[in-house]
Amino acid sequence: MQELRWMEPLPDHTLEGGLRLLDELKWNIKVTEADQHWYVNGGHVRFLKTSSRESVDAFLYGLALAYSAMPREILNQLRQWVKAATE
Repeated sequence: MQELRWMEPLPDHTLEGGLRLLDELKWNIKVTEADQHWYVNGGHVRFLKTSSRESVDAFLYGLALAYSAMPREILNQLRQWVKAATE
């Protein structure tokens, strides 16, 4: 048997919660669609170009999951460092 509990680690158990976490960490994620393609940018850096919205969601999920799975103490310290560096 296999159980994929993929939304459980994310804040609020949603991709939107994961995106809020990335925003807290100043990833500045923007998703746009143009010319039959989807784009994921973080600030001025393009991370992904795809013709599939599902690929966008999978990419964003993976990025958010990487931070959501961190021990709380480490994630809280990272938040403090990011906040101090961007003030």
